Formats: sequence, structure tokens, C-alpha cells
Amino acid sequence: MRYVGLDIGTNYTKATANGTDVIIFPSLVVYGEEKEWSLKGEEERKVYVGEEAAYMAQSMENVEILRPLHEGRLMHRSYMELARHGISSLNVEGERLIATGLPVKSSKKERAEIVNELKQVLNSDILLLPQPVGSMAYMKTSTGVCIDIGFGTTDVVVLADMEYLKGDTLLVGVDKIYENLEMIIRNEFGITITPEEMVRLLSEEGYEVGRVRGGKKISVKMEDISQSYNEMMKSWVERVVNRVNLLLEGLSISLVENIILTGGGAKLPGVQDEFKEHFRDIGDIKVPDDPVTANAKGFYSLARIYGKHEEGLEEKEKEEKVTEKRGRRKK
Repeated sequence: MRYVGLDIGTNYTKATANGTDVIIFPSLVVYGEEKEWSLKGEEERKVYVGEEAAYMAQSMENVEILRPLHEGRLMHRSYMELARHGISSLNVEGERLIATGLPVKSSKKERAEIVNELKQVLNSDILLLPQPVGSMAYMKTSTGVCIDIGFGTTDVVVLADMEYLKGDTLLVGVDKIYENLEMIIRNEFGITITPEEMVRLLSEEGYEVGRVRGGKKISVKMEDISQSYNEMMKSWVERVVNRVNLLLEGLSISLVENIILTGGGAKLPGVQDEFKEHFRDIGDIKVPDDPVTANAKGFYSLARIYGKHEEGLEEKEKEEKVTEKRGRRKK
């Protein structure tokens, strides 16, 4: 049995087949029209996924651009394309158990449909979990709270000894910051940038976004938007914290001793400090070494635990049957 951790987020998809090495690619699927010229000698393609899709989205007109989640709801068509691409990129052959996650407030019907479809598309066994559980498993935390800030949503879950107690999916993600910053950049510099470029602009030192406009090169750096970003970020964090506090109201203090902050939003400049300040009277905020890949790595470890447990049960069942047959023969 091979084990895989697969985290399909609104902005990026992460996958690992060993719990350490994680492949990451944009959660983008582009359906395009037939191109006028094909210079690579390839058969005509109408579906582009990941990095290729990101390039096509920037460079081509008249294309349909899809992401796997919209306001916490699944877009099955693109979700399956991303899952297929992730598993194919890992090159994991043979019998597989894939652990993956969905937003906390996904409906039971939606979860059942996804599991059935994933089984057929990937020809694998599927273990489906609330998304933040991956980070809790990675942090070896079975009791506590996890705040998973993604691109389009923020998922919050409360666990007690790995048992789900309560949770919520907030329609507040880093996309709100990106949208406002993108508008400022468009108004001040006259160019538009993609969410993937915004991630790098905010997280990579020295990164700049450039475009050709009006016969000139236009570029934007972090220092050009830092003041606007800080103001938006603090207001955005306060909005998330207020919603999380409503969920935590009335909980036993033993359940909030471990508060984990994870997801791409946890890597944005200043966000961790703001959360630590807001929760200073409740408990310490812990952050995975890499909040972006923590869910995928945790899903992998849970797939191994679940798979080994199931294999153990099967072996025990076989041994009991053998013992039972031997007992019959003696009689």
C-alpha cells in the first residue's frame, strides 16, 4: 500500500508521497480554444493545469479559468483535474490510500460525492478529513484549535483527542487582501497582477511584478504597497479573530491550550504577530514550520496511520479464521 497526502486549496495544490517532499502547483485549470499555431508538435490540448494554466491565464484570451473552490463550495470539474494532476506528478503506482481534505462546513452529500468521484478518477482508496486536521496531525496535536487561513476561506476546527467537536468555514480568506491590493495597483500603476504573483510579491524579498504598458516597462515592489497592505492586513485579521472568538466562546480552557495557525495566510507579513497579540489572553499561537504544506504532510501521516490500522485488522481477521478452521479440524 502506498500513501499520499493531497491538499487541494483555492490557490495552490500540495501533494506528498513520503510526508517530507511536497510538490506545489497553482490550483488553476484553464479550458481554452484551439490555438492558431502549435510550435511544439504536440496534439492540440484544451485543458491546462497548474503552472501551465497560470501561464495560459496570463497570456491567452477567450479561456475559461476555474479554481476548485468558490466561497467554500466545490467546483467538481476543476477539483478532479487538479487531483488527477497531483497524483500523476507524484508518480505513485500500485495500491494507494489518499488522504485529503475539504472545508469544515462541506455538506455530507458533497463529501460523499467527492469520495466516490475521487475513487473512480484516481483508482484509489480515499480518506476525507476537515482541512485543518492535517495541520493538527503534522503538529502532533490531538486536542486543540486550528485556524487554517486559505485563499478563499478560513477554516476553524476544535478537536478533543482527535474527535471533532465543532468547527466553521468563514468566507474570509486572503483573497480579500489581494483583491483590494490588486485594485490599488491597477489604479496607481495601470497593471493587473494574478493571485500567484501577489503571493510572491508579499512573501519573497526583492520580488517585483512587471508588465509592458504603453511602450514602457512597469514594475511593482513590496515597498510600493507596504503602507496600504499593513492597514488592510490589521483590519482583516481583526475580522477573522472576531469570528473565531464566537466559535471559541464557552469552550473549556483545556481545549484552547493548543491554538495552531496554518495555511497560506499565516505566511503573510505581520499576520502571525497580529494573531498572537489578539489571543494573548487565551493561549499561545503555534505555527508549523511551513504553514502552506502542513496540511498535506499531516494528511500523509494520517493516511499511514489509518492504512496500517486497517492492514492490522485484516491480518487479525485472517489469523482468527485460520484458528477457527484449525479448531474445527481438531473436533
